[in-house]
Amino acid sequence: MKRLSCLALMCVAMTAGAAEDFDYVRAVPAEAGLVVIDARPSADCGAKSLAGARCLPAADFLGPHNRLPNARDLLWLLGTAGLTGAEDVLVVGAEAQARDFVAGLLFVAGQKRVRVLAEPVGRQLAKDAGPGRERGMTREAVFAAPMRDGLLLLRDELRDELRAMKAPLLDGRAQEEYWGETARAARAGHLPGAISLPAAQLRAALDPAAARPVLPEGAAVAYAHDAYEGLAYLTLLVAGHGVAAKLYAEGWAEWAADGALPADAVSHPERAQPVVAKSQSAQHGGARQGTKLAAGLALLLTAFAFGWWAAKRRTA
Repeated sequence: MKRLSCLALMCVAMTAGAAEDFDYVRAVPAEAGLVVIDARPSADCGAKSLAGARCLPAADFLGPHNRLPNARDLLWLLGTAGLTGAEDVLVVGAEAQARDFVAGLLFVAGQKRVRVLAEPVGRQLAKDAGPGRERGMTREAVFAAPMRDGLLLLRDELRDELRAMKAPLLDGRAQEEYWGETARAARAGHLPGAISLPAAQLRAALDPAAARPVLPEGAAVAYAHDAYEGLAYLTLLVAGHGVAAKLYAEGWAEWAADGALPADAVSHPERAQPVVAKSQSAQHGGARQGTKLAAGLALLLTAFAFGWWAAKRRTA
């Protein structure tokens, strides 16, 4: 089975008709059989959630440095929440990026239909709302839906296609990162030819009263900082704005780590000195100051002793 980290899941493309099964809603649909997925932390979901909600926090999918699980572990995890992939699900949450990450991951994994509640779920909770259902430690169902991985875009493929890239390349990070002013990776900057279209701008445009952003027509390639932010960005593009986008999910974090890969607006963050070195430097500096002070004190005492001896001799 293919691994998800940039082999099957993390470098995923959305097909042109994807938005029909993947969209935002502003109210909880009154439909029989709808399965609610609560992406908030387990403690919050377990305390109070929508009726029948299943707790599936974003953190359950993430390893160190936002690493995603492999395909086998992901399917097992979804099974512990009782999902087979055939359900219509509504993803709710409190923090938008975590909610959209879970929604994007579910859709990419093959969930039949995924809708996203566009406002914090707390506004929908009644005073007498009951606890959400936390996932089990063992698998309750077999997640058998085929993944939506018909078009994959790996790092090396993206590198080769940059020379003749016809589809727009969208950078979902903040403009400060895009222009190399701030960095969370080995290098700052952006992929060659990328257009800055920050996730924050797309999220603000979900408000019906907000101005609509200028979006590419047809297919596009998207990336953000890493897989966590990338899948959330993909949700914004596809479910929120109907853009048929491919995802280079490893994002700038992976691209920047290879200094041989091309980039624009490149800058290099200064490396901080190790804490131990700073500590040793401070210790050496303090020792030098102490030595100077001791030498000065000794000189002062010597001068005082000589003056006392000379005065005593004159009076003798």
